[in-house]
Amino acid sequence: MKVSRIGSRGWRSWGAGVVLAMGGIVCSISHTAHAQESFLGEARARTQQAPTDAEASLAYGKALRRAGRESDAMNELRRGQVFAKGSSAVALQWEVARTYIAKRDFPMTMGACSALKKLPGAEAASHACAAEGHLLWRRGTEALAETAEVRKLANVPADVMYETNVSEGRAHELASKDGDAEASYRAAVALAPGRDGAHVLLGDLLQRTGRDGIAELRKGVALDPHDPADLLLLGRALAAAPSTRSEGITTMQRAAAERPTFVEAHRAITEALIAANRLADAKASAAATLKLAPNDVGAHLVSGRVALAEGRAELALREGEAALKLMPNEAAAKLLVADAYAKQGEIDLALEAYQRASGLDPENPQPLVNATYACIHASRITSAKAFGQRAVLDFPGFAPSWVAQGDALAADGNAKAARTAYESAKKAKNADVAAIDAKITGLK
Repeated sequence: MKVSRIGSRGWRSWGAGVVLAMGGIVCSISHTAHAQESFLGEARARTQQAPTDAEASLAYGKALRRAGRESDAMNELRRGQVFAKGSSAVALQWEVARTYIAKRDFPMTMGACSALKKLPGAEAASHACAAEGHLLWRRGTEALAETAEVRKLANVPADVMYETNVSEGRAHELASKDGDAEASYRAAVALAPGRDGAHVLLGDLLQRTGRDGIAELRKGVALDPHDPADLLLLGRALAAAPSTRSEGITTMQRAAAERPTFVEAHRAITEALIAANRLADAKASAAATLKLAPNDVGAHLVSGRVALAEGRAELALREGEAALKLMPNEAAAKLLVADAYAKQGEIDLALEAYQRASGLDPENPQPLVNATYACIHASRITSAKAFGQRAVLDFPGFAPSWVAQGDALAADGNAKAARTAYESAKKAKNADVAAIDAKITGLK
């Protein structure tokens, strides 16, 4: 199953201000940002107390970048470079590169990484920095070429080797080499168990591959509780399970508070609120996200999902079509359109859209599962069984595929075959066993 990943661990830039639904009431994001403003205030105060302390400028610049204030971050980093020497000069220049990554400025990123070579003993850091730069555009092969250069050098500092392992892990993930990625992340953890990044990326990888990565994600967040990308990954993992969904929403709200312009966090919060059936909060969150990023495909998608959950199929269809105008081959937008058509009873249009969504994203079982239910509701049981069969053949480890097939067979009056499908669903790791048992009990 396809899963969205955070490619640059928060090195992206987003727009400004948002209103966020929190704890059942709608709050201005300015209220949720107090923790981050306090954190920034402490970092700023340190630079005021020691204006020539390069390490203080580095800490403040990094905090500004992670808060989404890249221009302010760059100004502080440039000021700190005036006083920097030795390892502090290397760290500040590398942070300059990361700030350009946050601005999504690839040429300036690579220029900043190249400038590291002018600093004494920073050749390895220059290559490791360039590897991060290539990952901005998901260029895994080029990133690995840079890390290979690091490994040719003698006496590479431990912190540079740590970053090298992290970049190699991310590059391996891009190539779908999950075993190699896991080995790289574990190597990074072994080098620096007190740093957050590798713990979080390892935990996210474990979650994505069907294992329990919560412990690693929690370790990472505990080591750096102010990193918005770390908080988002932990929050998403927690929100995926009903038993920890509330904690997940709170954790993602912390991510949004750390970076008020973090569109990806706001979208994820909205999705989790929909899953929790907190539709009033989800509606407020979706509207705020769309206001924050009116040209963001994901913002239109979550807005459409809220509308669909509220039974407003026409609005959901408009949001899906708006997303497709922005990105014509976006599978999630086509799936939203299909679901909206199904809600309206336009089954032929819905099935055409489900087929298209499945073709655009063949690793996602949801179009086939949703098509199965659309056919059941339209009393097209033969088609429902066909879509259900495709779902279980293509995604045998996905419990909802088996449940959908079981529901189609039950609608056809074949209780014996339905029971077999439900029992298969119970064997999947993501199965809601209690709900499936209730279906089995209800068979006639």
